[in-house]
Amino acid sequence: MDRDPICRQLLEKALNDFSHERDRANQLQGLINHDSETGLMMRHMLVRKMNHLIQSGNKRFAFGILRLDRNYQRIRHSRDKLKVLLYVTAERIKMVMGEGNLYQSDRGDEFLFILPAPRGEEGIAKKVTKMMSAVREYHNPPASDIRFGCNVGIAIYPDHAETISELEENAEIALGIHEEVRWGGYLYSPEIGAIYHENNSLESILRNGILDGFSGFHVVYQPLVDTEGGLLGCEALMRWDAPGHGAVSPTRFIPLAEQSGPIVYLGKWILYQVLGQVKIWRETLKPDLFASVNMSLVQLEQPDCVEMITIAMNSHNLQGQALQLEITESVLMENPDVVLQNLMAFQQMGIRIMLDDFGTGYSSLAILNTLPVNTLKIAKEIIDDFPGDPRSVEIIRAIMSISESFGFATLAEGIEREDQYRGLVDEGVDVLQGFLFSEPIPAVDFQKRYLSSL
Repeated sequence: MDRDPICRQLLEKALNDFSHERDRANQLQGLINHDSETGLMMRHMLVRKMNHLIQSGNKRFAFGILRLDRNYQRIRHSRDKLKVLLYVTAERIKMVMGEGNLYQSDRGDEFLFILPAPRGEEGIAKKVTKMMSAVREYHNPPASDIRFGCNVGIAIYPDHAETISELEENAEIALGIHEEVRWGGYLYSPEIGAIYHENNSLESILRNGILDGFSGFHVVYQPLVDTEGGLLGCEALMRWDAPGHGAVSPTRFIPLAEQSGPIVYLGKWILYQVLGQVKIWRETLKPDLFASVNMSLVQLEQPDCVEMITIAMNSHNLQGQALQLEITESVLMENPDVVLQNLMAFQQMGIRIMLDDFGTGYSSLAILNTLPVNTLKIAKEIIDDFPGDPRSVEIIRAIMSISESFGFATLAEGIEREDQYRGLVDEGVDVLQGFLFSEPIPAVDFQKRYLSSL
């Protein structure tokens, strides 16, 4: 019996089985190494590459994290069928970074990247600017109404770290500062590291202060006056004296509170504080006085936001005219459906709505036409150069024209000089605010200065 054909068949079968197993192993390895939605290599492949660069004597490279912002989070949860957005976004970033330099993080809203030979901070800045612009582009139908941004954190080896774990940690710190403080700095530095650790300390102290009966927090009031200098109302502003840190600027602790959640409790606390004070002032001194309180997106997104304010107003037996809510233009852009619904409910209660920092944000005439807004608050940045800068004069006149067209009142903040005051009155501004009239002061001083003579 000729055994050669049988042996050849067995050998061919064994080789074929081996080939199939090898293909399966390669497919499995491909699944392990690549993300199923974006096709990008995963984090462990980047760690391997960084280890190789270090061991091969590469003197310098940059590691970065790009995290999609909260607008993407909402889209991801409400429009799950549009997962193609993540793939498209990855492709856009890859076009900027180049093949082999972009990786998928273990979390779905985050990308990792490497710059093997960064050309100084200026070169890194150009790359980051291009990446962020690519992410912000609108998507094609049926997602043409979708737009989201990102935050970035970068650390450089060996400038900022001597190990990969330190490099990742410092890039994460830079990213955290970029998200929390919302400034342009994304590159790690010792100063950013110090801010990060101080922010952690402040956040812990802030939470403890809330648990300790809002210890260290107090409210100050700045008058809102008419064109003759007569008192109309006040803006209520929160101040915080943190143990071991002293007075902390609201531009510092408010973003921290928004980012980590305590702003909900602080917002409720200041509302009750202010309404209690307004109740006293309306009953004893000025019946039509109102207070203006700032509201963040985090507060407006709470399911019980309208109910909470309704209960607060009723508990003080106050009508809606006693309260004005200030919101920024960015709030309207980030979650327009929820914000619009709540603002309409507030306006039905008689609560005034003021659009803060108008002239520096994103509002279009189409958006203004749908908003239940009573007042446009002209940003201090515009007032600062008025009336000396012709451009600021033109901007204010344009705002006045818009407000007249839509039937809005106007408020100018940050008035510090007499020429600003007189010029704004001449332009037709309705309400004025600033150090020219008074700095923000405690309730007892506010009452002595403005209300005792009424």
